Amino acid sequence: MPDLGEFLIIGVVALLVIPPERLPQAARTLGQWIGRMQNYVAQMRVDIDREFHLADLRRIGEEARAGARSVETAIQGAVTGVQSDFDKVRADVVKSLGDNSWSGGPPAPPVSFPKRYKPRPSIDDLTQEIERLKRQLALPDSAVPGARQKFAPRARINRPRVRR
Repeated sequence: MPDLGEFLIIGVVALLVIPPERLPQAARTLGQWIGRMQNYVAQMRVDIDREFHLADLRRIGEEARAGARSVETAIQGAVTGVQSDFDKVRADVVKSLGDNSWSGGPPAPPVSFPKRYKPRPSIDDLTQEIERLKRQLALPDSAVPGARQKFAPRARINRPRVRR
């Protein structure tokens, strides 16, 4: 950072080199350059901070993935252990029961279940039937979006009364 003495020396040299009528324009140009440099340095700081933040996020993401992988392997090991224990228990049960029961395997599920109710038409079926009847009677379709009516509904009620 330049000292006050250095600024004074730069100012004296500028007065000697630059004529007084061009000095305000030179100072304005110098200020613009300094502003651009400050903006550039600030932008570089923001970019560097963003890169550090992204690096931290990547590191945290990798740690989370490693933790998830370890949990996944632990769960897979536990599932494999439970499956092997289940297979052992099933084999012991089959061996203890012998060939007397379950010789043909478990009973087959029923092919169909009896209906306990009489099926009724669905909402879609009823809507289609209503639309068909409207077309048959040539009634205007009120459910069509964008259909314009000549008057607004209840127009006579909403109209203000004019008394003379």
